[in-house]
Amino acid sequence: MNEYELIVSRTADELNGIMKVSPAQRAKDTVKKLLGRSVRSKDPMFWPSGMLMLGLTEASSNCKDNPELDKKIHAALEDHFKLWQNNYGSRIRFIDDALAGYCMLRLGEKERLEIFNAGWEVVRDYLKTAKVDKLGSFIYNPGMNNRNIFADGIGMATLFMAADVISKLMAGESSFEDNTQNDLHYYNESDYVAIMGKMYTQFMNYHMYGRDDNSGLLYHGYQVSVDKKTVSKEVTCERKGLLGWGRAHGWMMLGMSEAAMLEMEIDKRSTTFQGKSAFNIRPWFRELCDTAVFYQRKDGGWSWQINAVDGHIDMSATGMIAYSIAKAYESGLFDGDDKEKEILKNSLIKAKESMLSHVNEGIVTDALGSCDDFAVHYQNYGNYPWGQGAVLAALSVINRIE
Repeated sequence: MNEYELIVSRTADELNGIMKVSPAQRAKDTVKKLLGRSVRSKDPMFWPSGMLMLGLTEASSNCKDNPELDKKIHAALEDHFKLWQNNYGSRIRFIDDALAGYCMLRLGEKERLEIFNAGWEVVRDYLKTAKVDKLGSFIYNPGMNNRNIFADGIGMATLFMAADVISKLMAGESSFEDNTQNDLHYYNESDYVAIMGKMYTQFMNYHMYGRDDNSGLLYHGYQVSVDKKTVSKEVTCERKGLLGWGRAHGWMMLGMSEAAMLEMEIDKRSTTFQGKSAFNIRPWFRELCDTAVFYQRKDGGWSWQINAVDGHIDMSATGMIAYSIAKAYESGLFDGDDKEKEILKNSLIKAKESMLSHVNEGIVTDALGSCDDFAVHYQNYGNYPWGQGAVLAALSVINRIE
């Protein structure tokens, strides 16, 4: 196997074993829980699994000429899906599960693996009724009686929502001999217009309350309060967490890249589509890309706090940011701007070299460990599902556009 194939094989192995917890690991989790620290979730579709699924979903397009590896990819994905169905009743517990939902949507719609269709439809239904704050943004972990908005949840939810609408646009394109504006409206009934409206709300609110105007960097999250006693219903905001946390930047870019592609697809078909918004996602996404390039390290990666370029490198942030740029590049989002395309392609080449330099026999190293809360980032680095999956996803797309 070459280096890329070793990463694919290792990622499949990690997904196969992610729900298998040894007695020693259970004991560690008990101690961590007593100390008030986060422990692994019993949810098979929680975001660490989702990140491994993302890597394998992207790799599935690259491994068609390797039947053995292609079979291993699909077996890992299907076995994990069946485990979720049979042992957990296809239950969606968190907004984080939208990342796995995106993978199921991609596998069902593009890979024609019908087994996954029932899965992503459950995620869609969950997001329809997921709790939101007074301004309509998805609350992260509302069971904790908080109103916190996290970049993590917004990025994963909008990634799925944008892909859901794109899949219907593509269905319309392939289902009619003469694709017209009427076909677009047929595939965007009230449900899909509502999805678009909710998706734009997430971005508009985060741009307003989670972004630093001076630097363009993002806070990890925020919380708003609305004073209903005033005529204007005055909004106050408390920004939370680090400014420039690498994975927060990556999460937002993940959702925005898909949403920007959705805007591009809509523009190809109709200028009067009722789901469009006065808020344009693409300029902000390009700003995030430019910010990422500005803070890219000399070694091609991104630090755990991206503006701390001399800080510890983080392969999870590096993979997520590189993947988002590469996916948008592959879709043609930057076509028409040769200078920007050259800058971004050079950035991706550097990122690829950096990612490969942090791989040992298929194992991705130097990913920042879990985040327990706003600004609680234990400086533990190693092999984690979110680093393994993000790097594989990024390398898969970069390999296709080189």
